[in-house]
Amino acid sequence: MKQNYLVPSVPSANIAVNKSRIKLYNKKGEMPTYYLQKGQEFQVELFNPTSDVVLAKIDLNGKPISQGGLVVNPGQRIFLDRYIDIAKKFLFDTYEVSSSDEVKKAIEHNGDIKIEFYKERVYIPRPTYRPHISWDTNGLKKFSSTNDIVYGDNTSLLRTNIVGSYYNSTDELNMSNTYTSTSNYVDSTISTTLDFLSQETTSPIKKQKLETGRVEAGSDSDQKFEYVSKTFEYSPFHTIEYKLLPVSQKINTTADLNVKLYCTQCGAKLGKTDKFCSQCGHKA
Repeated sequence: MKQNYLVPSVPSANIAVNKSRIKLYNKKGEMPTYYLQKGQEFQVELFNPTSDVVLAKIDLNGKPISQGGLVVNPGQRIFLDRYIDIAKKFLFDTYEVSSSDEVKKAIEHNGDIKIEFYKERVYIPRPTYRPHISWDTNGLKKFSSTNDIVYGDNTSLLRTNIVGSYYNSTDELNMSNTYTSTSNYVDSTISTTLDFLSQETTSPIKKQKLETGRVEAGSDSDQKFEYVSKTFEYSPFHTIEYKLLPVSQKINTTADLNVKLYCTQCGAKLGKTDKFCSQCGHKA
């Protein structure tokens, strides 16, 4: 009896340490979250279960890591450990800030990861018609009712450049003007009021500290890319978003008591009581 197997129709992306996926916390109403230790290097695991060649473009901390992306072939699984433009590994670093609303607004994109997937563009020649030109006995042009058919698309909105498993593009149409004010006028009344307010706020308010984390550049990576020549759609067909947070922000449950620890230097698994890594000797 023939069995039908359900095959995922969209690519996937996961966070891994030492090529082993770490636990994803998916609380209802919140962005799916991974918790990492300070100084921990990690990989982005990309898998393409579709029959199409796709392009993966990555944003970290709310900004793209490159104008290009990584080409993932059908059925291919890649553990990307580095930035596209520089051979540095992904590293999660943390620091402390105050928990004021102003600061929370400034760090709202810290640890954000977004992966967008684009399908390869397949060009199908489209016929365009142009009048058939002939000449009369006086050497003048005349147009017949029949048309010549010319195959091909002579409109190009994007100039492309693909890096082997890497793709780079420059959009020449998406240009915008920036305007700056040239006025140096200052209202003395407003100035005086601001000075008065600044003198009044002399008593400091003690605020609670909050640990936040960003993805930075870590150690050197030996992962290499090849350049290929392909074109992809302008809009993504699938998008995945995650949040990376320090372990200090994690609220443990009974299911989290058996937390796996890894060496921040080499990624080897650590025991709960280990003070040093048994593989490289790095302090835990």
